[in-house]
Amino acid sequence: MRALIAGIVHESSTFMVEITGPTGQRDFDVHVGPELLAEFTGTNTCVGGYLAACQRHAVTAVPALHARAEPGAAVDPAAYVLLADRLVELARAAGPVDIVLLDLHGAGTLVGGASLELDLLARIRALVGPDCPVAATLDLHANVPVRLPVLADVLVGFLEYPHTDMAERAELATGLAIDAAAGRLRPVTRSLDLPMLLPPSPTRGDAAAEARELARAASAAPGVLACTVFHGFPYADVPQASTSVVTVATDAERADEVNVRIGGWLWEHREHFRAATLSPAAAVSQALAVAGPVVIGDGTDNPGCGATGDSTYLLRALLDSGARCCLATVYDPATVASAVAAGVGADIDVLLGGRHGWASGPPVSATAIVRAITDGRVVQQAMRRGKVLDFGPSVRLQIGSVDVISSTRRRQVLDPEILLLHGMLPERYDIVAVKSVSHFRAGFSAVSDQLLVADAPGPLTREIETLPRQGPTTALWPMNPSARWVGDQESRLVR
Repeated sequence: MRALIAGIVHESSTFMVEITGPTGQRDFDVHVGPELLAEFTGTNTCVGGYLAACQRHAVTAVPALHARAEPGAAVDPAAYVLLADRLVELARAAGPVDIVLLDLHGAGTLVGGASLELDLLARIRALVGPDCPVAATLDLHANVPVRLPVLADVLVGFLEYPHTDMAERAELATGLAIDAAAGRLRPVTRSLDLPMLLPPSPTRGDAAAEARELARAASAAPGVLACTVFHGFPYADVPQASTSVVTVATDAERADEVNVRIGGWLWEHREHFRAATLSPAAAVSQALAVAGPVVIGDGTDNPGCGATGDSTYLLRALLDSGARCCLATVYDPATVASAVAAGVGADIDVLLGGRHGWASGPPVSATAIVRAITDGRVVQQAMRRGKVLDFGPSVRLQIGSVDVISSTRRRQVLDPEILLLHGMLPERYDIVAVKSVSHFRAGFSAVSDQLLVADAPGPLTREIETLPRQGPTTALWPMNPSARWVGDQESRLVR
């Protein structure tokens, strides 16, 4: 048996296009053919899970193209077409396959609002025909278009947030696709949309954890093969944006029953998903009231949701505190270039961060000491374990009692590796601040059991109902407190 492995992965915010411009072709890291195998083998990623499952089931992995860009603004359609055309060309050149395994996000959006995943799946289906099983993994924050389960035989999403179960869920999807190709199974995938969107809600919290357990319990029931609660991506104002439940089962009736039951629970408990927010100053004050270190996620400026990565609101609160603090990372190529030119030990005047107006606050004007210069390459140890993360050339700057890592690539900080690369031991700080809203919880739980999130001004606040929406998501809860759900699989959304 031969399995085609491919993917285009992007989480796209429509609110960021006017701030940063659309995501372009150069923003994607692309791996093709044998390079794809070398990049992902042995990693806790979707492709790593596909490859592990193929090896275990004696299936030949046929790598085509994998492209991923850091979450950001909606994707330039021309850039997407170039990637998709190349992927399909490589897939066609690879010859006939028995199954297709796709690594997708689910919240990929082109400028204009079209679903990236829907177009790519349509292209793949047209290439392999109606009888070849197609399986896809999706992020927990996928906005699942209505037609996606029609084009894919198997849709499996992450259950965990932070997403520590990527490989595990990909292995599940692979097994279902193999059984379908062998004639042992005829999977039926059904989806149910709800007229709501959830703010970032880690599954280590009460409501999100209970929703995860409902999906797990459903998956263990007779005739149910997989179930996923998709929180939706609230930073895309597009028709497909919503919370949803997707179930793979042996028949449609069983899948629909699961979807409606779990959907009803989500709707009934929707208020429990609201986030309690802290300003940067309040987060710092709360952190200093306990024995450190305390880890603070710079939630509004999380590159993992598409933020600019150069917000200065939390940095200013750290500087004002006078405490021993660190922050990783501020995306600022110009500052990195100045520090590299000056060299380690030099004093330099910086205008750090704040390059995107209100979305990132004003730059910090200060004199900094250059403490370290690195290539910014680390191997992740928690989420995406084993996968290289490249921050680009990076520097450690000391500004008063605060150490700041500035990078040349906009990246979310998932674990302490970027700190260690710059000679910074987390346990020696009162406060460790990182550009992340939830994923840092997996990588920093060993550093501290005190994990906070700061909510600064910005276009990606956790108070999602305050965003300047003008499109379809204005009709969803919590933006529309009067939104209602009739609880019927066929009627889907009432807006």
